[in-house]
Amino acid sequence: MIYEYSAQNHDWDLTLHAAAELIKAGLIADKKPRTGTLSMGFSFFTGGMVLSFAAIESFSASVAFSMRSHERFSGFDFQRYRNARRFWDKMEMLMSVAGIEIDKGNGLFQYIGQMQEWRNLVTHASPYEIEPTEIDNTTSAPGKLHEKKWRLEYTRMADAENAKKFYGTALNFINLVTEQTGIDPRASAKFRPMA
Repeated sequence: MIYEYSAQNHDWDLTLHAAAELIKAGLIADKKPRTGTLSMGFSFFTGGMVLSFAAIESFSASVAFSMRSHERFSGFDFQRYRNARRFWDKMEMLMSVAGIEIDKGNGLFQYIGQMQEWRNLVTHASPYEIEPTEIDNTTSAPGKLHEKKWRLEYTRMADAENAKKFYGTALNFINLVTEQTGIDPRASAKFRPMA
């Protein structure tokens, strides 16, 4: 007998799972004794946060890909989505057809915007310099000298609280889109007997 084989590969769920595992490891590492203020979970949290945002991007691409085979979304142009370069262009295309309003100033999409900004800080981290500055007190002045630069440093956000928030935002986004579209893309393989 001859069979027809078809398959789809979607790995957003593995990415989300990896994010969760890294965050859990960071929470455990942070319980270990340490010196100073350095978070022992920093590396784990950074990885979990990057992967949480990556899961949003990967899941979105899987939903867009899957829309081709759903009659309800027959007007969706996957190639246009695929060719779009900017994250928010893709997001607006996808959410528009899914009937989900994007409000970047509030709630879920505001958090996703913060995640994207943070991810950009990680991937495009730039050095900066504090010019020689005269100070009166070596104990309290250094923190104040760096204040203007804080928002440009991804490191200050890589902590347990933000890691959990990033993961929760990714999960909420995935649940919202799945509920609105009825699409839950998963890896699959099919064998069909041919006559």
